[in-house]
Amino acid sequence: MRRSTGHDVLLQRVADMQRTTDGWATGGPGLDERATGPLVRLGLARAAPPEHRAELSEKAGRPVAWAVQLTDDGWDALLYAQARAAPASVGAPAPGLQQVGLRRSDLDALRRFVALRGQLRRGPAPGLEAAVEAAHFSAASNRWVLYVSGEQMESMARAFFLERLGGSAAAANRFARVYGVTYTPAAPLLVSEAKGGEAGP
Repeated sequence: MRRSTGHDVLLQRVADMQRTTDGWATGGPGLDERATGPLVRLGLARAAPPEHRAELSEKAGRPVAWAVQLTDDGWDALLYAQARAAPASVGAPAPGLQQVGLRRSDLDALRRFVALRGQLRRGPAPGLEAAVEAAHFSAASNRWVLYVSGEQMESMARAFFLERLGGSAAAANRFARVYGVTYTPAAPLLVSEAKGGEAGP
């Protein structure tokens, strides 16, 4: 079990035993002073001081030697963990959009591309930034999934072309192989061609 997952489980156990934000967890299966020590050290929980333990003992009609309570950071960490674990709610793509699956490194390249939108001579296609922001991770395919139009696909290919010039052709090669989209810079016109004349000798 990863450390973060262990913290998530402990946070949930404390919350279940505590029940309310001002309540106290006084122990239970897998929940004791030693187990919750990491939460207390991280500031995600607080141990009850002696006066609180005395009050809890009086209410419970038995000695309460230990109790713990989630802090605001603890409650927020639990909420964040629950949101992180929840599957992404993704509706059907709009008509005309294609599903694209990218590796994390490919998505990072796209993020660099859209981050430069105000400085590039030919920036990202309209809507590409929103598509990149809406990308979600699919555990089944181990890919980041986004939905894009044909124009945005071409813009993505250009992003991967620029990435290739920086030394890594992997993203451009994968995109061409899987989706058949490759960016090729247009050949510059000769001055005489641009004016409609003939090229000189």
